[in-house]
Order: sequence, then C-alpha cells, then structure tokens
Amino acid sequence: MSVRVVKAGYALALLCFIASIVYFFAANWPEMGREEKAGISIAVMAGFYVVSAVLMRFHHFLGRWMLIGGALSFGIALALLGQIYNSHADSYWLFLIWLVPTALLARLTKDQALSVLAVVLLQLACWFYYFPSAYHIEWTEWSSFGWLLLFAAVNGALFGVSRSLWAARLAYAAMHGWLLMIGITGFSYGRDVWWPYVYAALLAGLLYYFLAISKQRSYTLLTSLFAGLFLLIQYIRLLVDHFETWLLLIGLAVAAAVLYGGIVLLQRAGLFSSGTRAGKWFLTAFQAVITLAASALATASLLGLYLLWTESWSPYVLFFVSIFGFVLPASLGRRWNSVVRYTLLTVGYGLGLAMAPEVSTVVLFLYAAVLAFGLIRSFEHGVRRLTTVALTLYLFVALELTIEDGRLVLLALAVLNGGLYAYDRWRGKIALTPLVLALGALGIATSVDMFTADGLYIVSNIAMVAVLGFFLFQQRRQERAVAWGYTALYLVLKYYELAWNLLHKSISLLAAGIVLLVWAVWLEKRNQLVLSEGARWRRRVSLFVAIVVAAQFVFVGVTIWQKERLLRYGDVVKLELEPVDPRSVLQGDYIQLRYDISTIRSLAGSGKVQVLLRKGPDGVHRFAGVYAVNGEKRPGFTRQQGDIVISGTFYDTRVVYGIESYFVPEKTGVRWQENARFAYVRVSKNGDALLEEISTK
Repeated sequence: MSVRVVKAGYALALLCFIASIVYFFAANWPEMGREEKAGISIAVMAGFYVVSAVLMRFHHFLGRWMLIGGALSFGIALALLGQIYNSHADSYWLFLIWLVPTALLARLTKDQALSVLAVVLLQLACWFYYFPSAYHIEWTEWSSFGWLLLFAAVNGALFGVSRSLWAARLAYAAMHGWLLMIGITGFSYGRDVWWPYVYAALLAGLLYYFLAISKQRSYTLLTSLFAGLFLLIQYIRLLVDHFETWLLLIGLAVAAAVLYGGIVLLQRAGLFSSGTRAGKWFLTAFQAVITLAASALATASLLGLYLLWTESWSPYVLFFVSIFGFVLPASLGRRWNSVVRYTLLTVGYGLGLAMAPEVSTVVLFLYAAVLAFGLIRSFEHGVRRLTTVALTLYLFVALELTIEDGRLVLLALAVLNGGLYAYDRWRGKIALTPLVLALGALGIATSVDMFTADGLYIVSNIAMVAVLGFFLFQQRRQERAVAWGYTALYLVLKYYELAWNLLHKSISLLAAGIVLLVWAVWLEKRNQLVLSEGARWRRRVSLFVAIVVAAQFVFVGVTIWQKERLLRYGDVVKLELEPVDPRSVLQGDYIQLRYDISTIRSLAGSGKVQVLLRKGPDGVHRFAGVYAVNGEKRPGFTRQQGDIVISGTFYDTRVVYGIESYFVPEKTGVRWQENARFAYVRVSKNGDALLEEISTK
C-alpha cells in the first residue's frame, strides 16, 4: 500500500510540474523577450535531464520519471519556439519532431510510458496533418484515401513490431480508427460504395485470427468493438438513403444475429473462460460490446418501425412498451442468458430515454423510484450497472424539466450516485459505476464555462478536489484508476476556464507539485521503502540516451539560430490579412491569419510553390504571379527589381506559407482580431517566411 501511494505521489507531482510549465508559457507574457523565453525552455529541459542522470544512480524510479519529464519538456520547448516565432499552432511538424527522440528513448530504455507517449504523438502528428488547425485543406478523394490508409498502415506496422503491450494495443486501436475514418470521409466521396466491403472483410479476418488462432482477449475485444461501430455507422448510412420497412426489419434481424453470434462465441471459445480475473474482465467487456451493438441496431429499428407504422404519434406508447416489453421481462428472467438480458435491458432503457422528454415528470419520478428500489434489491453486477446508468439519465431528464439551475441537477445526481456507491461499499460490493457517474456529474458542475463563478462554484471545486484526493490513495486499484482519470480530466477542464489566468494556474500547480514531491519523499523515507523499477541501464544504453538528449538540445539551438538570422536579414513584406481567434492546447491563444495570397485559383493538385510578391503604391505587397511550381519555373515570367519570392505548400488552390498563426497574450485575441489589418513578414532569399508582427497600419 505505501509503495503504491508513494509512486502515485511522485507521478502526480511530475504531472503538476509539467502542467505548471505549459500554463506558464501558454500565457505568452509580452514582458518577456525571445531570449528569456528560449533560455527558460532550454533550462527546463536541462533541469529534467540532469536530475534524471543524477537520480538514476541511487533512485531509478524517480530518475526514470525525470527522463519522461525531459521528453515532455522537449515538446514544450518546441511549442514555445512556435509561439515565439509564430509558427503553425499545433502543427503536425511539432508532434512529428517531438516523436522522433521520444520513440528513440522508448526503444533504448524499453520504457512503457515513453512507448505510449510515442504512439500518442504519432496520432497527433497524423491528425494535425489531415485536420490542420491553422488552415483548412480540401482533400481530393484519392489523396484523402491515400493518407488515411498510410496512417492505418503505419499503426499496423507499429502494432506488429512494438514490444510494449499498451503501446501495441493503442497502435492497433489507432489503426482501426483511421480505417474507420476512411469509411466516414467516404460519405462525401464515392468510397462508401466499395470501401465498407473491404473493411468488413478485414474485420472478419482479424476477428477469426484473434478468436481461433492466437486467442488474444484484448485484441478480440478491440476488433469486436470496431466491428460494432462499423455496423452501426453503415446501418445509419443506409437508413439515411433508404428509410423503409424492409431495411428496418433487416436491422432487427442483424441485431438478433449479432446477439446470437456473440452468445455462441462466449459459450464455445475456450479463451473466454471466466475462471481468472482477466477472464472475468474480458467476459464482461465482450458482453458489453455485444450488448451495445445489438441494442443500438434494435433501438434504431424499433423507433423507425413505430414512425412508419403509426399514423398518430404518442410517446407514452413507446415508453410503456420499453418498460413492459423489455425492462420487466429482462428483470424477471433471471435464468436467461446474461447477454440476452443485458441487451433487452439496454433496448428498453434506450427506448424509454428517447421518449422521456415527452413524458410527464410525475411518470419519470415514479419510474426512477421503481428503478432505485430495484437497485437496492438486485445483486447482479451487470443489471446493476445498466440500471444505475438508466436511473441517472432518467433523473437527469426529470430534474432538468423541473429545476432551472443545471448545476443543482448535476449536484443532485452526484449525491445520488455517491449514495449508491456508499451503499454498495457497505455491502462489500465493487461499485465503480456509481463512482464514475458521481465524479462525472460533480466534475461538470465545476465548469465555469457552463455555470456562474459564484459561491456554489467554489464549493463544487473544493468538493471535487477533496473527493479526488481521497480516492487517489485508496487501496483498491480500480477506484484509484478512476480517480487518476478524473484528475487528468479535471486539470484539462481547469485549463480552459476563465476564473483564474494561466499565471495563477501555473503558480498553483507548481506549489502543489512541490508539496506532493516533499510529501512523497517524506513518506518513502519514513517507511524505508525501496522502489524497485527494473534493472539499471547498461553503459552503452546510457551513452545512446545521452546522444539522443544532446541531439534535442542541438535541434532547439539550431532552430533558434535560423529564426533569429531570418528576423535580422530577411526582407520585410507587408500583407493584408483577415484574423480569427482560436486557442492552441500547448501554445495558448493565437490568431488565425488568412491572406489574399492564400488562395491562388490557377493552382491544381498539391506540392511546393513559389509566389511572386510586388509592392504597391500603398506599401502593401500583393500577388504578382506564380514564380515556380514543384521546382519548375513558369515559362515567360520575368522577375522585376524589388519583387520578393515567398515559398509555400499548396493543396489545390489553397497555399500555406507557415505564417498562418500569430500568438497573443491570454484573453487578448478578440481585441487583436477586431483591430489587426496588416502582417509584417520577414522573407529569406530562398523564400522561407517568418511572421514578425501584426498591426493596424
């Protein structure tokens, strides 16, 4: 118990330190010059890596986490350089460059956390390449298909070679996510005609392989989950195109087939044995996947059939059908197959919730009371989980119709589920579902973006912090994991709030990190604990780690030198602009910039382009023609004295120059958006551009 608590304290302290650094830099203090910001970011990196090297000799656990902190601080330094020199906000280049040393460190040290971080960075790089935040790209059908398929293939290869279990699982899930994205984007192209058949065959092959050959529970579960999502998406697509009785009846038949097939698999496959803890967990998860897939198909089909077959609409008909046709039989049929019961309950609760906003609140409160009584009498985990979720949702609808303050509704739900959790713990039962729902409702109630920052807001936040602090150091591993998840979500939520500025958050998190670190060190010494964390690295591994770390510093230094040189010697160009005000997760507030040279209608396809700018009588540089495309100069084009060539990347008629983001201090984006009219850009001899400032004149 003490070892787990100390490790949790150290990890939470590091999380606070990293969040404090991010918040501090994201504020974008105008009082700090470029030199000070760059120096601080390099010093933070050096601090983490030096402390890691020292601690590795006598405290491997802390040294390992300091190394992870160093890898994170390198990404923060890259984001800060983007902020200082106004590079792309959340650019895929940022995450791609961050990925390379992180992946090398993960490979050298065989560290699980670094491996997971590398996979996450890979997904962020892919995501921001396909969905850039600072500009918009209209992908053609085959370029979209090619890139998404490449992302899936890279993750598939990573899944095959990864030695980290969690990194391999994450890569496998990401592979299916990108494959599923191909089908979703295909709705606007023509791929929805043939791609579903390809993906369906792949899902069937993978499911057979993991079920019958390798018998790996986790990958069987992931494949089944994506197969269910695939079926649901395709069914909705067909309903949009063909909302007819025959298709709805086919939907019911497919739901029954999914349910029957899942039951057969559960009964016949030896890998589903629930004799061990892992077997029980897998059995529960697989049942949940089957239940969700079958119930979603059945619920959509039943709603559609009712709409087609009845002339007069009455929400009470479907509401009472959901109770007496599904919920009541499933509740009484205790000897039935558990998957069948869960599916009937889910369909019943889903139909009832669809009609709940149209039903009298008196009926809803009476139904909620019956469900609460059933929870007290029921001892079956699956039924209790579903009923707890249903009770929470029904009460949410009923309370929202009767109480104007939504925060009071959420607090009431938090108290309800807190009581259910306490009751289950009193009976000696595992009660994760009410705990998850209670913390979720309480967490939403702490949002100042949704509710007023008054006394009740302060009380809600104090209660959230106190509850999380209590559960973070619980002996039960599952409850501790839930608390850790909500702690991370709570910190992210606080990032976007306006009650405190980023400096206050940074200082508070820094202080919290120091307190947690001191407390963990004291607890470790007091209990004379030994935090063994694997074997020490060989000297050769340490040398390669040092080389990777040194390369990070070299890259940061060279980048700063190049940017400063461009600012000093580059030609000044004045451009008209149209700003927008979004926010970057790592870099703070920024303004999206669009120029008159951002759209060139004579371009087609994609590649590199050089655009000629010519200064007008008003001092503004404007488009004078395309100088070169993919390294080939346009024939018959003469460059005049004073013309400036700027380089960019084009996607059809859209051109990106790398100067589409301008970072501003916190909460000033709207003011800049309203007043800014011109951008001053430095352009080098080879066409590289760097945004220096924006102005009203």
